[in-house]
Amino acid sequence: MEVVVARLASAVVSTVAKSVLAPRPGAGLAARPPRPLPKPASPDRLAKVLGRRLAEAHAALPAHERTAAVDAVRDGFAAAGALDADRLFTLGLDPDRLAAELRRPHPGPGEALYEELLTLCCAHVLEQLTAHPSFAARAAVEQTRTAASARELIEDVRDRVGPRREAVALGFEEQYARYVAETHGRLELFGLTLGRSAGEWPLDTAYISLAVSGEPRQAAGLPDGRSTTVGVEHALAGTDRLLLRGAAGSGKSTLVQWLALNAARRTFGPELADWNRCVPFVLRLRAFTAAESLPVPEDFLRSTGVPFAPPPGWTESLLAGGRALVLVDGVDEVPLRLRARTEAWLRSLVTAFPEARYVVTTRPSAVSEDWLAGRGFVAHSLLPMEREDVRAFVAHWHDSARLACPSPEERDRLDTYETSLLSAVTSRLDLGRLATNPLMCALLCALNRDRRMQLPRARKELYDAALDMLLVRRDTEREITGVEGVTLTRDEQTALLQRLAYWLIRNGLAEADRDEATSMVTEWLAAMPQVTGEPGQVFAHLLIRSGLLREPMPGSVGFVHRTFQDYLGAKAAVEERDFGVLVRNAHDDTWDDVVRMAVGHARVGERARLLRQLLRRADHAPRLRHRLVLLAAACLEHAPELDPAVRADVESRARELMPPRTWDEAEALAKVGQLVLELLPGPEGLSEDEAACVVRTAGLVGGEAALGVIRRFRRDARPPVRVQLGVAWSSFETGTYVKEVLADAPAWTTSYVPVRSAEQLAEVPRLHHLKLISLEGDLPLSEDLLTHPDPTSLSLLANRVVDDLAPLRRLPTLQRLWIGRCPAVMDLTPLRDLPLLRDLSLFSLEPDLPLAPLAHVDRLERLTLGTPGAPRQVGDIPASRHLRHLGLFPGTRDMGLDGLDRWPLTSLVITGGRQSGELARQPALARLRDLQIFDDPGLDLAELVHHRGLISLTLSSCHLLSGLAALRELPELRRLTFLSCTGVLDVSSLHTLHQVHIGHQHTDLVGTALLPPERLRRL
Repeated sequence: MEVVVARLASAVVSTVAKSVLAPRPGAGLAARPPRPLPKPASPDRLAKVLGRRLAEAHAALPAHERTAAVDAVRDGFAAAGALDADRLFTLGLDPDRLAAELRRPHPGPGEALYEELLTLCCAHVLEQLTAHPSFAARAAVEQTRTAASARELIEDVRDRVGPRREAVALGFEEQYARYVAETHGRLELFGLTLGRSAGEWPLDTAYISLAVSGEPRQAAGLPDGRSTTVGVEHALAGTDRLLLRGAAGSGKSTLVQWLALNAARRTFGPELADWNRCVPFVLRLRAFTAAESLPVPEDFLRSTGVPFAPPPGWTESLLAGGRALVLVDGVDEVPLRLRARTEAWLRSLVTAFPEARYVVTTRPSAVSEDWLAGRGFVAHSLLPMEREDVRAFVAHWHDSARLACPSPEERDRLDTYETSLLSAVTSRLDLGRLATNPLMCALLCALNRDRRMQLPRARKELYDAALDMLLVRRDTEREITGVEGVTLTRDEQTALLQRLAYWLIRNGLAEADRDEATSMVTEWLAAMPQVTGEPGQVFAHLLIRSGLLREPMPGSVGFVHRTFQDYLGAKAAVEERDFGVLVRNAHDDTWDDVVRMAVGHARVGERARLLRQLLRRADHAPRLRHRLVLLAAACLEHAPELDPAVRADVESRARELMPPRTWDEAEALAKVGQLVLELLPGPEGLSEDEAACVVRTAGLVGGEAALGVIRRFRRDARPPVRVQLGVAWSSFETGTYVKEVLADAPAWTTSYVPVRSAEQLAEVPRLHHLKLISLEGDLPLSEDLLTHPDPTSLSLLANRVVDDLAPLRRLPTLQRLWIGRCPAVMDLTPLRDLPLLRDLSLFSLEPDLPLAPLAHVDRLERLTLGTPGAPRQVGDIPASRHLRHLGLFPGTRDMGLDGLDRWPLTSLVITGGRQSGELARQPALARLRDLQIFDDPGLDLAELVHHRGLISLTLSSCHLLSGLAALRELPELRRLTFLSCTGVLDVSSLHTLHQVHIGHQHTDLVGTALLPPERLRRL
């Protein structure tokens, strides 16, 4: 048997010796090796292996069967011929595949032995190949050839079926991002240059951050529970659904453009870093007012003029995956009759794609603050520009203007213009009242330059001067005439433009089809025979040379700003004596500015007629009376001459609306202007909320007379009034306000005074009685603050310059400290050196901020966290055993509640469905008295009533699934508050709980008829 096995081994080795095992250089690719390689392997080792298997596993098999099996394997190798490297690589170096190629039928008792021998021999062949020195080089060659073949195959498949869907989507996303960056990367700065193209400036250079006022929902946990003035970027960081309310010219559309640009470029800063994942969709609602319906996602790009189509399902996948940023601009530009359609469309979008981000802009008069609160939208209001904002804008405008000035002399003149304008808006009340938003500031900058520092005093004069500059002087002074083949006078241009404006207003449109507009110009020119040129040339002249029209997308035309459309449309309405049309539409907020400007355009008798008709309609429409009377009062500012009896009648009706009782009423009254200051009552006889609204109204109006109103309240110590007294500081000259209001106030210990500028910070040493100070914006921890005697509370909000908290050691009397939106703060260690610190709030700080130093703040009783990256479980928070209040606000919604029983908490704030679900599973917290729940889309109160000690329950932006009846299981409940809640909200089930008082805001309650009025309060 040994001889037979040896023959088999020799046959196997000889099969491959000539090819694979023969000495060859490298990978065996050269005919003549440059040097000899090791000799072929001997068959002796293989013979030993085969013999051992025969002796161990098959000893019982008859000898002739073993011999037959060995011979069969040998015959298979002999018949196979030479097994060269190419052949073995073709088989993938797989011994099983080689065995399958050599296998021959061998039935009978020796079949198992045959199979085992064949397998061992094939494995030996491959082992010899891989052990040979040439194998690595040859394998590299084969691998390269295989990879090339695979690439060719893949390319062939791709050519036939196209690239993968993911690759197509990514490629389109990059193409679309480039398009958005190009189309939204430039901003028109009014009055800088002549031509439209030259009037555009890089948005990075021209954009100025806007300030917003947060609503109570965002203010939770902040000082006084009030909102704070922050940059709009900070406000965006706190929500995925924002309703931005701002007056005409306040910068809403510019903000939308800025958001789209940064999303496309992925250049948001750290605070909005997650927004860099987003793909922007800019939907300007004015473009859809003539359409039968609003666009569905697959039509987003086509309906907004993007000249290429997305891959199928691309938009929907971004919306569903939370990567879409939907920017809906101009709810106020939707006609009143279509606004319900717009609301339904938005609600449908949010319901279908809840993970996407949404920003919606509107004028305040168009919709209420709670318009979309039921869908989780957070309302913010763009604030009027304060003195520092105006200075920054004026400097920015002139810096941009200098970039276009090649002449050193002109740059020097711009320096003079800038200094003169800054002085004028500070010293002249009339100009100060005009410079309240970016558009008006740009107008003032342009006219100050154009008119050599001779500025108008009233709003109508400002618009008149702007039109004169745009329609006549800028072309005449540069000797630009007849460029489009026609020459139009100012009056001719104005007549055509105001007719177009009035047609747009009457039809509830913000844009017109270009062909339709040209057709109307053709009709109007029939009454203007002196105008030479074809209608198309005349329209081209208006579009290109007037500076008042623009073409937002091919085939569509509109005014560069709604303000100019309203101004010109009002002039047309007066000239056509359409006073009845104005009065019939006065209830529609889109006609507000049209009516006010019509009073300015009208003659004395016409003004009286229009205002009388407004008051008459107010008398016959009780539901609209408040709005129409306020509109009539606001018109008085535009009436330099008016019948005294009419003026007295309007003022009398406005006086009946006093005092304002809500923030909306305060803002509406402030639009009336200086007149309202004479009507504001108090402080005697006013509730604290009414008094606070009076102060807010006066602060929004501004000026010397407003300061006189506010001064009457300087000694009012009620907290809501004190809050508004502090907020109003920024609306007046810093030192004067300190002298007239703040310095004469009693001890200021119940509310914070916001410090928002370097000038205000310098005044802090004069205000020794202030104990609660809120440092807001990029202000340092200066000596003015650090030497203040015995402050007890300090907040640092929206501050990018404070990077070291060590100076706070000089304020050992601090008991409360709020730190929010301060990205440079990275070390909390100095807080352990504040011996009296017991209340600490940390909001929107860096995710990797270490919290370990909190373990050494021994007296800490209240801790509020709203910072991403906080510990994964509550039990990991390094807080002292004295903790009694814990607040977990947005930013910590992913934190679990394991370890909540570490402290005997009496007050708890949680955010999101996960945390409320975990609280439902927690054992009863015996000492818990106050519970606040934010942002739970599916809250079941029945799961929480085992915490039976609750006295106060606040629900904010929650959707209730099972109603309120379960709250009857809370015997100690006294206060129930709803903020922007939806779902089953029938309070009739609580009517027998006589001790429970209910507060609500932006929430539609039902069943209130069964509760006495004293138990219900609208917040």
